[in-house]
Amino acid sequence: MKDDFYNGFLVTPLNWGLGHASRCVPIIQYLIEKEIRIVVASDGEALLYLKKEFPQLTFEELPSYGVKYTEGSNFLQNILKQLPKFIKAIHEENHVVDTLIQKHNISKIISDNRYGCYNKDTKNILITHQLCPNLKGWWRSLNWPIEQILRLQYDNFNMVWIPDDEINNLSGILSSLPIADKQFIGVLSRFINIKETVLKNEILVILSGVEPQRTILEAKIIDQLKSINKNAVIVSGIGEGDEMENISTNITKYQRLSTNALAHLISESKYIVCRAGYSSIMDLAVLGKKALLIPTPGQIEQEYLAEKLMKEKKFLMQTQENLNLAEAINEIDKYEGIKLGNDEINLFKNLVDKLID
Repeated sequence: MKDDFYNGFLVTPLNWGLGHASRCVPIIQYLIEKEIRIVVASDGEALLYLKKEFPQLTFEELPSYGVKYTEGSNFLQNILKQLPKFIKAIHEENHVVDTLIQKHNISKIISDNRYGCYNKDTKNILITHQLCPNLKGWWRSLNWPIEQILRLQYDNFNMVWIPDDEINNLSGILSSLPIADKQFIGVLSRFINIKETVLKNEILVILSGVEPQRTILEAKIIDQLKSINKNAVIVSGIGEGDEMENISTNITKYQRLSTNALAHLISESKYIVCRAGYSSIMDLAVLGKKALLIPTPGQIEQEYLAEKLMKEKKFLMQTQENLNLAEAINEIDKYEGIKLGNDEINLFKNLVDKLID
C-alpha cells in the first residue's frame, strides 16, 4: 500500500449543494484504487454524503460558509450581502487546513472550490469550472473587479483543474479566463460504467439545490405530473433514508438514494428532469441521457449553462416560472443530448497519476 508517511491526500469539496462533493467521487475512487491514503474534509450535507459513500475513509470538518437563501429571485444580491461571512470562513478553513496538514501528514490538497484549502508546504490543486464571473445587466460592471480578486485566489494554488474538455466545452465562457497552470481534466461524474437496462420509467425527476426553491419546484412538478399519463419517479434529494412513497398511481417518490441506487434508476428512465447545475450536466453527459433542465431562479450560472446547451441543441430548457412538463415531453426528443467517449471521462486519471508521483 502506498501509505508513505508524508504522502497523504486531503480532498476538500465545497458544501454548496452536493455537486462539488459528487464530482469528487471519481477522483476519490481512483485514489483508493491507487492505494493512496486519503483524508476528506468538508461540512454539512457534502460531508454527510461522502461519509456514506466512503465509510472507510478518514473525515474532518471544515468551517461552514453558512449560506442562506431567500425565496426571491435576486440570488446574486443575496449572495453579495453574505460575502464578508464567506471571506471569514475562507480564512478560518485555511487555519484548520494548517492543523490537518500536521495531524495527517498531508503532502497534496485537492480543493473543489474551497479557496482557503491550501498550504505553503503542500502541492495545492483547485478544481473549478467557473474561473470568471458572467454577470449581466447592471451587475456586469462587477465582472472585472471580481475577476481580479479571483486571480489572486488562483495564485495560492499550483494548478487549476477544470472539469471539462476543450472539445465539448460544457462550461463555455465560464472557464475561458486565461491563467497560468490551467488544465482541462475531462468531465467528472460519479456515474460510470452504468449498464443499460429495460426502460421502466418515462420520467425521472432528480431534485437538488437550495431551499426554498427546491420545495417550490417539487410541488409544481408533482402537480403537473398528476395530469400526465406517464410513469414517473421523483428523487427529492432530502432526508436521510431511501424510503419510497406512492404519490399517485403514476408517481413514485424517494427521499435520497445512494450513488448505485440512483445510477440504476437513471438507467431505467427515458427522460431526466433536473436543475442546470454544472455537476448535473456532467452526469447527463456521461450517462448520454436526454433531459429537461430547469435553472434555479436567479442563479446566473445555471441560467447561462441551460441557455447555452439549449442553443446547441443538447438539452431542452424551461424556466421554473413557465414550467410545462406536458409540452417538454413533446419537445425533448428534438435535443440530442451529449455523448462522451472514454477519453473525455478518464482524462483526469493521467493528472492524478502525475500528482501521485
